[in-house]
Amino acid sequence: MNLTQVVINHQLKEPFTSLNSFLAEQQSGKSVSKTLFVAESQGRRESVLELLRANNLSPSEFDSFDDFIAADEAIGITVNTFAHGFIFQHKRQQINVVTEAELLGDVVRQSRRRGKQQDGQADAIFKNLAELSIGQPIVHLEHGVGRYMGLQTLENAGLTTEFLVLGYANESKLFVPVASLHLISRYSGTDAEHAPLHRLGNEGWTKAKQKAAERIKDVAAELLDVYAKRASNTGYAFKINPDEYQTFANSFGFEETLDQEQSINV
Repeated sequence: MNLTQVVINHQLKEPFTSLNSFLAEQQSGKSVSKTLFVAESQGRRESVLELLRANNLSPSEFDSFDDFIAADEAIGITVNTFAHGFIFQHKRQQINVVTEAELLGDVVRQSRRRGKQQDGQADAIFKNLAELSIGQPIVHLEHGVGRYMGLQTLENAGLTTEFLVLGYANESKLFVPVASLHLISRYSGTDAEHAPLHRLGNEGWTKAKQKAAERIKDVAAELLDVYAKRASNTGYAFKINPDEYQTFANSFGFEETLDQEQSINV
């Protein structure tokens, strides 16, 4: 028995033929057979439900895999991180676990399970010293853009501590305890050769942050004005065909960003 039989092919006149044949085969067997559909997220679960409802299937929703096994329902759906489906025997029941990978078939998508909750700010933070290289432009939260110059061990008040040495304009140096690594982030502006070098002790970095904050406020005010104008206009809501929408979403040949996935699942 092969779970590749359940693929939904919207290129066919009857896209659910394989899935229906698979389910019918399970019900015709001598042993009790149950099928659990698995979505990758809450939003994806709603998309899969719409897809199945178009085939007159209304699986019951379960909070966990174990809940489905203990229940009497023959068809269910849950959220889990299973990459592929499988079939196994539980007591006198055969459990068929069918994931989106089986339902959608050969849809081109890289792994969705990288840390999608990480944003640009999290990626900019250095997680360990091995990520730093000599001469690399860095940004200190309070002092601005400098250069990483290595590590140095210093004794202060009888305690020996390891410091990051950061170089700034006029050959100034800033010593940052390794324990304060979270204050250092990657420079994400121009290329390393043209990265600026701030001066310690002046207001240049503070003014730059204030200017950036003011620009953000200006952009936010403009966006609010745009959204207010849009909200005051009366639009036309087109009817959505769930099958066509799902086909369109599945045809996207790249890994979705977090914003794109949220838009698809709205």
